Formats: sequence, structure tokens, C-alpha cells
Amino acid sequence: MKFLDKMAAKIVPLAQIIADNKFLLSLRDGFMVAFPATMFASIMIIIQNFPTTFGFADKLPEGVNTFLNDFFGPVGNATMSVGTLFIVFGIGYQLADKFGQPKLFAGAISLSSFLMLLPFSSNDELGTIIPISKLGAEGMFVGIVTAMIATIIYSKISAAGITIKMPDSVPPMIAQSFVAIIPGAAPLFIFNIIRYLFTFTEWGNAVDFVYQILQKPLMGLGGTLPAVLIAVFCMQFFWWFGIHGTLVVNAVIDPIMNALAIENYEAYKAGAEELPHIINTTFMGVFVNQGLQLGISITAAFFIARSIRMKKLMKTIIAPSIFNVSEPMTFGLPIVMNPIAFIPWILAPLASTTISYLAIYMGLVPRPIGATVVWTTPVFLSGWIGTGSVAGAILQVVTLAVMVLIWVPFLVVMDREYLKEENDQLSAEAE
Repeated sequence: MKFLDKMAAKIVPLAQIIADNKFLLSLRDGFMVAFPATMFASIMIIIQNFPTTFGFADKLPEGVNTFLNDFFGPVGNATMSVGTLFIVFGIGYQLADKFGQPKLFAGAISLSSFLMLLPFSSNDELGTIIPISKLGAEGMFVGIVTAMIATIIYSKISAAGITIKMPDSVPPMIAQSFVAIIPGAAPLFIFNIIRYLFTFTEWGNAVDFVYQILQKPLMGLGGTLPAVLIAVFCMQFFWWFGIHGTLVVNAVIDPIMNALAIENYEAYKAGAEELPHIINTTFMGVFVNQGLQLGISITAAFFIARSIRMKKLMKTIIAPSIFNVSEPMTFGLPIVMNPIAFIPWILAPLASTTISYLAIYMGLVPRPIGATVVWTTPVFLSGWIGTGSVAGAILQVVTLAVMVLIWVPFLVVMDREYLKEENDQLSAEAE
């Protein structure tokens, strides 16, 4: 344990710094602003494609299919397809709060600064047009950076007191609006200059520049199996030390994973035969270790456990684990700082990730459609929603079985230790 203690002394402070970073926290919380709308869109597109998914679309009257497409189809344009707008506002709102400055105005200024960088074009019939793709996956990286820079400028000027102060007789909301004028004008003017300078480049605008030079290569790298295995390893590694590894790692990889998810969603919505990416937010949420706690708790409680402690603990864990709540097992088994649990805790999700990737790569399971799947969605159901196919649920069954088998020998060892402790205690009491 000396080696692990030394490692913990170095890793834990570093992970805590990452977890407490105001920019990463704002990024994480900013993404959650889009969650209600994107979750709604995910459900709607699944309903829209339900007949196609189960192969009876051609048996329905043409009017039914037309209705499904006309009624549910446009939902994505107002939700998933413009997800960057929600995220930009959310990041500005959350980051301003970390700086102790007015949140609502910061969110609005961040959003306006982002819109300043978008390529506008004119159409004789429709007027001024913004390509919807720039409001989704293509504009995500620019949106994130813009929101952070705009909010920093806004907050610094506001904190310095360089504002227009109104008399006390002016209603508070009106007075606050005037206070935000100068802090808000500075980032808007700066991003307008940036917009203008990009018109002289071959890209024409900042969004295309960042997407081609930075975002696309990063998405290509982040969407590979080795990159995801590293992310999963770090996630589990931090959790073993008692740090919320999901929050730490997702704060770094979410921009890439969400951009990949939106591209898959757009392709799925358009009826593409093959979606562009295997890995995205949906893949991470559905196939990494979904259902693991439920499988372990049932297996241990009813088939493995001989100790009273293990039996009672695992039966208690079953209910929350149905909805993927892992804390009772993480801190109750415990997994945190438990040397016996270290190997399966790391190995099981790595195996699940690899098997899932290969199954999808070989075409046995459809690629994740980019749908937002609530993390509390029970296993099997989440696999179907995430891929729009029953094959996704079947894949979850397979990976769950593999993960449980990896865990079984280590659970037996832990159970024997608990049983020995209980027997020793009984012997001591008998004396």
C-alpha cells in the first residue's frame, strides 16, 4: 500500500485542482443548459424513426410516415442542431457566477459575441441566413472559447467598476442593464474586429477556420478507441481514489464528444445509411460501464456472497443500481482505496468499451445516433435508445456479462475476507 499511498498523495491534489477549476466547472455546467432540449429531441427522433427501426415502416399507410416526419422532424432543428447556442449562453452564465458578476448579462453577451463570428449570407427570398450547421457541431469549439473570453473581459471590466451608474431612483433592473453596457460593449467590439479580420482570410470566418484547423483533427483523434480507453482509465483511476472521475474527465472531453454526437444526430436525422462516428457522448454514456453495479450486486447477493456483510450490502445496492447510481457501491463495498477492487474496477469498463467499439465497428450493432440518454436510464433501455436498435440493448447484455465475470474472482476474495472477519468476531464473542 505504500506505493498506492505515495501515488494518492500526488494524484489526488492534481485531480482536485482540475475538479475545482472554474473554467472546467463552467464548461461542465454550461453543457447542462442544453440537456432538457436535447433530451426532448432525442426522444422525438426515436419516436419518428420507430417504424424504420423495427422494420415495419413499409407496412404503414404513407400518410402515417409523412405525419411522423412532418410532426417530429423539425424538432431537431430547434434543439440538437442549435445546441451550441445553449452551451455558449450556459458557459457565460456559469463563468460569470464564478467571477461574482451578473450572470444573465454575461450569458447574453457571450451568445452575442459568438453570433458575431458566424458567417451570414443574403438570400433574395429568405433575407439574411445563418447556416444551421454552424450553430451545432461545427461551431462548438468557437462557441466555447468565445464564451470564456467574452465573459472574462466582461467580468474584469465589471469588477473594476468601469460602468454607467444610474441614480437610486431608477428601477433596479433598468439600472443593472445600464451597468452592463460598457462591460458588454468591450467583448462585442473585440469580436467584431476578429470577425472583420477573418473576412480577409481564405476561410472567410472564424468558425470555418477553427473547425478545419483545430476541431476536426481533435474530433478525429478523440473519436479513436485508444483515446477513449485513456479517458475511461483516467475516469476509473480517479474514482478509485475517491475523486469524482466522471466530472474531472468529462470536463476535458465533453466538447469533443458532444460535437461528435451532434454530427451523428444530424446524419441520423437526415436518414444516412451509416453514421460518421462510433464514439461520441452517447457511446460513453451507454457502453462504458452502464449496468455494471446492477450486475455485480445481483451476482454477489444471490450467487456468490457467503458473508452477512456482502449479502446485505449487495441487496441494498440493487435498487439504486437499477438507475446507475454507483455511490452506494463505490463507498459501501468499498471500491475507494480498496486494493482488491483496483484491477476489476479499471479492467471491466475498459473491456466493455473495447467490446462495444468492435461490435459497432464490425456492423453487428448500429452506431450511436447521438441521442441524449439520461444517465439514470436503466441498462438495456439505454442501449436501445442510444442506438435506435434492439441490438444496442443486446450488446449491453453481453458487455454486462463480461464485466461481471471479470469481477467475480475479486468479489469472492472480498467475501472470504468479510466472512473470516465475521467468524473471528463470533469466536471472540464466544470466548
